[in-house]
This record gives sequence, C-alpha cells and structure tokens, in this order.
Amino acid sequence: MPQTLGLIGSGMIGSSVARLAVAAGLEVVLSNARGPETLADLVADLGGRAARAGDLVVAAIPVKVYEQLPAEALAGKTVLDTANYYPERD
Repeated sequence: MPQTLGLIGSGMIGSSVARLAVAAGLEVVLSNARGPETLADLVADLGGRAARAGDLVVAAIPVKVYEQLPAEALAGKTVLDTANYYPERD
C-alpha cells in the first residue's frame, strides 16, 4: 500500500481527502495553484509533515485547469482524478 499521498488541489475535496489520509496514517503532500504559503493553516491543522513526492496522487482541481497538471512528473504514478466540475465556475 502506498505510504505517501500526493494531493494537487487543497480546496474542499483535497483538504477533506488530506484529513482522512492523515487519520489513516499516510503521509500527505499538498500543492495548489496559490502557492505553499496558503497551505500553512491546513498543514498545521493536519499535523503532518511534507514529503517531496506522492506514491499515489489525487488531482482535486477544477476541470478547466486539467491541462496544467505536470504530466511529466506524474508519469508512471497512479493518479486519481476527482473531476470536480462546477458549472458556475468551469
């Protein structure tokens, strides 16, 4: 079983999955488009430590920005996409 979960996106879905993963004993890596300084409160809340890469990656991003995913960095990894489409946003 993967030990590190990488999360691209820290909105409602990403932060919920992060909390559940930490509670299950996984290490969690978080990233978002707004920069690492915007993740400080969530990371402090989770009490987890960051790693450089996820063994398993969850893409919890708006559908309209899927082309911005780092395809090369994700090559060979298992990626789960939440496909969180919101008509009023996307």
